[in-house]
Amino acid sequence: MSEDKNLIVKMAYLYVQGGEWYKAIEEYKKLLALDPEDAHVFNMMGDAYAKKRDDADSFDAYMTARALYSKQGNFAKVSSIEKKIQKLDPGLLDLKRRHVFESVTKTLEADRMAAEGNPEEAAAYYLKLIEAEPLNFSYREKLAALYLEGAQITEALDQLRAIADIHLEAGRLDKAQAMADQMAEMDPEGYDTLKLLGELADRKGDQDTLLRTYDRLSRVAYGAGHLEEAKTAVEKAIAAGHQGLRLLHAKILSESRLFAEAKKEFDLLLAEAPEDEDLVSQLLSVEEALKDWNAALAHAAFLAERHPEDQPLQGRLARILIQVGRKADATQIYLKQAAAALKENRIDAVLGLFDQILAYEPDQLDILKKKAELYLKLGKKAETINAYKAFQNALTQKKMSEEARRIGIIINKLSGLK
Repeated sequence: MSEDKNLIVKMAYLYVQGGEWYKAIEEYKKLLALDPEDAHVFNMMGDAYAKKRDDADSFDAYMTARALYSKQGNFAKVSSIEKKIQKLDPGLLDLKRRHVFESVTKTLEADRMAAEGNPEEAAAYYLKLIEAEPLNFSYREKLAALYLEGAQITEALDQLRAIADIHLEAGRLDKAQAMADQMAEMDPEGYDTLKLLGELADRKGDQDTLLRTYDRLSRVAYGAGHLEEAKTAVEKAIAAGHQGLRLLHAKILSESRLFAEAKKEFDLLLAEAPEDEDLVSQLLSVEEALKDWNAALAHAAFLAERHPEDQPLQGRLARILIQVGRKADATQIYLKQAAAALKENRIDAVLGLFDQILAYEPDQLDILKKKAELYLKLGKKAETINAYKAFQNALTQKKMSEEARRIGIIINKLSGLK
């Protein structure tokens, strides 16, 4: 078979040298019977037809060569073929061929515009061509180069990614990798770049590259707020052996509101580092979201014991105590905070703490009395009267009629004041 092919090639060459174009074409047809996707043979066949001014057949051969070169990613050859097509006479083509001819010549028009320094017009031409032929890599590659010259990095990356996706779908991993490498030179930490590199590593079974890439991708995606993508990336990296990302995984699960899964991960991490306060704090937030109050109480108490002066943390512990029914303990925390706030003359804070206690113990006489006396001290007449009325109602409900009567006298006196 190889000897037959060599003989056919020699005969075709001799016919070309002698200007016997149709005989050369017959030899090219024999070669195509052996390899129907030989772009070079279609290219030579187009040349032979063009020599005989058989422009319709020349056009068909060139277009087939162009498609095959494009499929191979050989854009230099695609450009060469397009220049040959432009030299054909559209008047010798039927309507269907003429329409395609015009599309090809627009490519050269876009090239001319780019060369003459009209990048915006050239880009508009390329975009129209891409819309008409989305799988033609040459348009996208030229457009990417044009964008890159104009420092439009994002737009150039979009075109390279589109080319890579086409290659990926066709299973041409090496060509997709070439696009990914170009993207990595332009934007090495870009989300789309890392995502493509990770997908390629995954499909190639390259565990080392997969681990490194998904490590970076998970952090970039997380930082950009792409939680679903970050979760996928971090789980792939962990599956590849990157145990150092387990904490990030737990955080992503938590922020994705997958609290049950996040708790399992945090529990495992905390078992390995039981004194890690940051882990305890993050696990506490998850347990509060899950309303796992008993577990939350243990962790809040652990942190509060280590940071007794941390007032927000103490308040958090108090709220959890209320949830587990330990209201008296919660009240003690609030009263201690109120005393500290009063010393610092933070009256609004004191009143706020009193209201928190009254929210779960509305008839707490001591707090009702303290609140009324504080308003009285501040000289806030309306607030003082309302506070004493609430105190009086609580006394009445507890059947403490004499104490309620005395408070009534105070209310009457305050009401009579101007």
